[in-house]
Amino acid sequence: MTSLLTYFIHPVFISILLLLLGVFFRSNGRKKSARVSFFLSASLFFGASTSLVPNHLIRQLESSYPVFEPGQLTFSDEPMPIIVLGAGYGYNEKLPPLSRLSTTTLGRLVEAVRVYQALPGAKVAGSAGLIHQSINQAQAIAEGALALGVLPSDTLQLRGALNTWEEAGKFVARFGKGSRVVIATDAIHMRRAMMLFKARGLQPTAAPTNHLIKTEIHLNLFDFLPSTSSLRKTELVMHEHLGILWAKWVLL
Repeated sequence: MTSLLTYFIHPVFISILLLLLGVFFRSNGRKKSARVSFFLSASLFFGASTSLVPNHLIRQLESSYPVFEPGQLTFSDEPMPIIVLGAGYGYNEKLPPLSRLSTTTLGRLVEAVRVYQALPGAKVAGSAGLIHQSINQAQAIAEGALALGVLPSDTLQLRGALNTWEEAGKFVARFGKGSRVVIATDAIHMRRAMMLFKARGLQPTAAPTNHLIKTEIHLNLFDFLPSTSSLRKTELVMHEHLGILWAKWVLL
């Protein structure tokens, strides 16, 4: 749902509509209205296609939770599940397990394994459902965990979820409300993930990864030039903020 909304309110889509509206005004002799439409179209496109605005918004989202440190958690006799939220894969039996995972999912899994190595008794849980593939994404993540040295007895699979809200629900169904869990997901996605897992009655700890902003932001000439990478960042930011609004107004 949020992906569809992101498309229709994407600044580039709106910029094109404003441009067409300006052409319409121009052809009907409404020059002032046409100039306003052209100005708004250009301004919106500039804001979305340069790194100035999206980098700032991404930094705000990614700074919501710090990098995971083992000292954040108090000791417990109960095994600590680390859930790897699904973000895409492609099953091909000719490829090794790690090559079947999308770059995003692989980054999340690597972070989960880092946490696993630091927490005695931890378990790595692959999550997400079957998306037109021969095997489930949760299974693909679990196989990737084995390839990174996680013991077979320390891997879990939470199958069937198609989004973060459902992934939290699958976790509750397996472990019960009030359970502790470490979430391995993108830093830009962590605020929404933590909100949804808490809403399910869980006690999550964040293990953010795949940071898009890795260094301090220093303006240079290229920040004022349009680029496809900046458009992609704008799309990601809008998707996350729409997801947060959707969760607050519809799910919670």
